[in-house]
Amino acid sequence: MPRTPPIWRRLLVSAIALATTFIVLTPPAHAAPGSAFVRVNQLGYPAASAKRAYLMSSDAETGATFEVRNGTGAVVFSGPIGPPLGSWSRTFPFVYGLDFGSITAPGTYSITVPGPLPASSPAFGIDSGQNVYDEALANALSFFQTERDGPDFIAGPLRSAPAHLNDQNAMTYVAPHVNPSGRFSGDLDPLGVQIDASGGWWDAGDYIKGVQTLSYTTDMLLTGVRDFPAQMGAGSTMSDFTAEAKFGTDWLLRMWDDQTNTFYFQVGIGTGNASAVGDHDIWRLPQEDDTYGGTDPLYRYIRNRPVFRAGPPGSLISPNLAGRMAAAFGLCFQIYKLSDPAFANRCLLAGQHIFDLADTTPKGNLLTYLPFSFYPETEWRSDLELGAVELYLAVASGGLPPGLPHTDAGFYLQQAAHWAKAYITGPDDAEDTLNLYDVSGLAHYELHKAIDQAGNPPGLEVTQAELVADLGKALDNAIAQAATDPFEFGFPWAMWDTASHGTGLSVMASEYAQLTGSSAHAEWSGRWLANILGANAWGSSFIVGDGTTFPHCIHHQVANLVGSLDGSPPVLEGAVVEGPNGTLFTGLQTGMRNCPPDDSDPFAQFNSGKARFKDDIESFSTVEPAVDLSATSPLAFAWQTVPPPPPPPPPPLPQTVVTIQFDDGVADQFGALATLNEHGMHATFFVNTGVVGDPAHMTWMQLQDLAAAGNEIAGHTLTHINLKPLKTADARLEVCQDRNNLLEHGLQPTSFAYPFGTFDDGTKQVVRECGYNSGRGVSGVDGTSVFAETMPPADAYATRTPPNPKQGTTLETIEGYVTGAETHGGGWVQLVFHHLCDGCDAYSITPANFDSLLDWLQGQSVNNVVVRTTHEVVGGSVQPPVPP
Repeated sequence: MPRTPPIWRRLLVSAIALATTFIVLTPPAHAAPGSAFVRVNQLGYPAASAKRAYLMSSDAETGATFEVRNGTGAVVFSGPIGPPLGSWSRTFPFVYGLDFGSITAPGTYSITVPGPLPASSPAFGIDSGQNVYDEALANALSFFQTERDGPDFIAGPLRSAPAHLNDQNAMTYVAPHVNPSGRFSGDLDPLGVQIDASGGWWDAGDYIKGVQTLSYTTDMLLTGVRDFPAQMGAGSTMSDFTAEAKFGTDWLLRMWDDQTNTFYFQVGIGTGNASAVGDHDIWRLPQEDDTYGGTDPLYRYIRNRPVFRAGPPGSLISPNLAGRMAAAFGLCFQIYKLSDPAFANRCLLAGQHIFDLADTTPKGNLLTYLPFSFYPETEWRSDLELGAVELYLAVASGGLPPGLPHTDAGFYLQQAAHWAKAYITGPDDAEDTLNLYDVSGLAHYELHKAIDQAGNPPGLEVTQAELVADLGKALDNAIAQAATDPFEFGFPWAMWDTASHGTGLSVMASEYAQLTGSSAHAEWSGRWLANILGANAWGSSFIVGDGTTFPHCIHHQVANLVGSLDGSPPVLEGAVVEGPNGTLFTGLQTGMRNCPPDDSDPFAQFNSGKARFKDDIESFSTVEPAVDLSATSPLAFAWQTVPPPPPPPPPPLPQTVVTIQFDDGVADQFGALATLNEHGMHATFFVNTGVVGDPAHMTWMQLQDLAAAGNEIAGHTLTHINLKPLKTADARLEVCQDRNNLLEHGLQPTSFAYPFGTFDDGTKQVVRECGYNSGRGVSGVDGTSVFAETMPPADAYATRTPPNPKQGTTLETIEGYVTGAETHGGGWVQLVFHHLCDGCDAYSITPANFDSLLDWLQGQSVNNVVVRTTHEVVGGSVQPPVPP
């Protein structure tokens, strides 16, 4: 299960208040005898989706029925309640599912249970996914706009002035040593360098800004802008995140000096000490900070907030932050390359530079915030996977700026596959779901798409099937967790960040349904989203402004000081709060408006023995919002507007590459040219140049004609001699001079075949030194344990083949060499022929059978079989002549 962060996560209470904070351990209040409640998704249900509500009761309701009524009160559906799903608490030991998926007509509805214990739901809608979630998407955008810091604030009911303008000329500092609560000793050590650190979003209910949370958040929003233009991009009139995602990206660029390769990771210090007040020590509006306390040095780091450097210029960067930053900048290039090419180019250059500096063998704690205990992140491989795949998609899109370290998109695809494999085989595999602490739930999906775009190239460290399986593994864990909870939530209610895990799970299940066509996972996606929108024991949405019941007393300075305390406007719409937790906290801070004013706790009656929810300004563990908590909710909403896909076609088969090869350069091989041309194929001809032009072998003109038609002419020694017994000088003469002869006749030899297939380490060294890029034997693919050579070959100077076809070898046998590779993961199959004739030699194939073989190979293209020359498979440049 995911690790529970320490209690210091997003701690906003002052040092004095913290000393008096205590965990509330009082038992849950009891409901009135004979109570029952119906819990629904308060935003409503897409018409085409599965629909489930929950009946929670203090007594058994066996045999009860339920009714669904429309807006006029007419019953449009009735049926028996479902079987019991388990016990929630001692107060409410009975929970039942109420399924009404057959209702598809748009409208407003409610559910009633006549008895034995009567209950009713709040009103909810059924409509298209777009209509159900469009207001929630708009609210989500409003949240981020309200969280804006710096001069480019957006005026609204909660914001009337810009904040932290002094960040535009912020001093940078060495990151201090701090204790687990964030307190530092002495004073901060300035670096003498000022930067513009303005902009970005406040991390949570405080005013700190950090790359860890803001890069993750930006990644999620940029993904939504790109993938859901009608819901989160320019196609939406209510929730266009294009400018907001760019606002976040712009701040990330300010935290990276691309000229000096210097990385900054945090603006502001959370906890102060006896000589300096920190951000968390006071409760105020953000626009007060630039002049807070006048000239009093106690408040110097409130007025002029420190920016902390991760390390000296050129230092390696913590891999979690390097991966997320690279992902944001790769996405930036994909999205803004047409509308703002200069901005996009800056992004891509910065993203590549940062990725190259990732510390891939980190020691100790990852870099998150000061202190690490605020955000104790341990997983980083999925961040590098996400960074690499977004850089791949950026580079593959073309139109690249000059000066990039890597212009080959395949480099980043290989990197993404490497880090995906490292995650899957690593210690954190499927231990968590999509959230701040693990991004594999998005990275795997993106990499699956990228592999499709690249044509499923061979040689990657991970397959699409493995990516889907790993997504499924994490979701299976969530489904197993759901089986232990009567409300079927896929994450424990008593842990931190429950609400954001709900939206993250919803996104992952939608992705999985998209990749596999699984209607079951599409259903889970909607169900887990419903869990945080009211279909839970407390009957509350955990997103402010979404639904009829939501938190009123959130632990957020602006919302508390400017907004209402009763849920009426203005509220911090779209803010996702922590949600239920295993612990509650208390402790007012000077300046807080007490909320609720009477300290009432209407949700206490619904708490279980472990999970609690309290809507109280003091309870930061349940009602503090944050940008990372809110990052996946718009993605989750957007996915619900997309109809579940039909089952996709099966993924492309692994590629099988066949190379047709002819050894010895004998005269009858020239007859293959016409057949190869007819089929649009090319072969590799390994020739012994010492006998070219004699009566038994092809002439130089014939070899040049073969090459002109696209065939490869390769080396096979001067005289077809066994190289192993020879002295090195003699072997070099046979190999190097043979190659030089080919070069002198205008040919471009890069491949070599060992006569008789015999070689050793010394022979391989000679072949390499003579300028060849590969060397081939005549065995090693046995059809029982080895079905093909790998791509790239495990040893390019000892490539393996199936048995060489002989006169009695049937066409079916040769075809079996290829199908054997097809059915065992693909790879490289080298078919080595010697004579093309009707029975002229023991090692021969008839022209008719050769023509039939090429016909058959053409038909195998549907199975992702292609024909390539040896050079096309191995690659490499043509080396200059080498003296024997």
